[in-house]
Amino acid sequence: MRKPRFNTIGTWLALALFTFWTIVPIALVVVNSFKKAKDIFTTTPRLFFTPTLDNYVNAFTKANFGLYYLNSTIVALVSTVIAIVIGTFAAYALTSFRLNVANTIAGGFFLGKLVPVISMLLPLFVIINSIGLRGTLAGPIIAHVALNLPFVVWLMMGFLRDVPHELHQAAMIDGCTRMQTFWKVLFPIIFPGIAAAFVLSAQYSWNELLFSLQLTTLDTYTLPVGIAGFVGSISVDWGLSSAAATATMVPLIILGFFVQKHIAAGTTGGAVKG
Repeated sequence: MRKPRFNTIGTWLALALFTFWTIVPIALVVVNSFKKAKDIFTTTPRLFFTPTLDNYVNAFTKANFGLYYLNSTIVALVSTVIAIVIGTFAAYALTSFRLNVANTIAGGFFLGKLVPVISMLLPLFVIINSIGLRGTLAGPIIAHVALNLPFVVWLMMGFLRDVPHELHQAAMIDGCTRMQTFWKVLFPIIFPGIAAAFVLSAQYSWNELLFSLQLTTLDTYTLPVGIAGFVGSISVDWGLSSAAATATMVPLIILGFFVQKHIAAGTTGGAVKG
């Protein structure tokens, strides 16, 4: 009786430590975003202070943060939608057409995800610069699609392989084309996978700094590049950067909670039960 109790206590203790390790840095950023500079740089952290919205006002007015927000929204949405569409149909082709080289192609996509991201920076920079897209939003969009596509293909192939092949055959016997089979039969089943791929791809694009820094200019900066600009060579504007970071976290948190129920609800078992 004592051993399960000890395991339970250890599990809860590990979860508590992990939660503390995760939540505390985020909480400090959020709290600092409402502090004045004199409250941030005190020797002893102040738990009680007069909150202010000056950091948020300065971020969206003086620091041109609203433009960075719009740029990141466009880049993240467009690149994610393109990666999801191409990646899902590529995974569908590799799993449904019974290609002899399907596993080799899938392994190639997975290998592309294992390659260090920084090694792709130079060739992508040269390509995008040579076609005149550096300094436009199309530059980071192309880069983020290239970076997210291997992951989307690999993830969606896992979901599509779990769908019983009898569903394909039944739909084809009923007169459906392959596209009709995909939209009417497969899409409702693999929607949790699409939702997961959408959230993870959008999160990567939203937070990506390296490619966005090299492929954008002042008018096309994304949020990570804009926040990095708050770090000076001598000092850091902690209030402004904390407000920017807090405003940057909000959309992804909302998106995660919104899609979470779809990820948990979808199973292939319900599709073959009837």
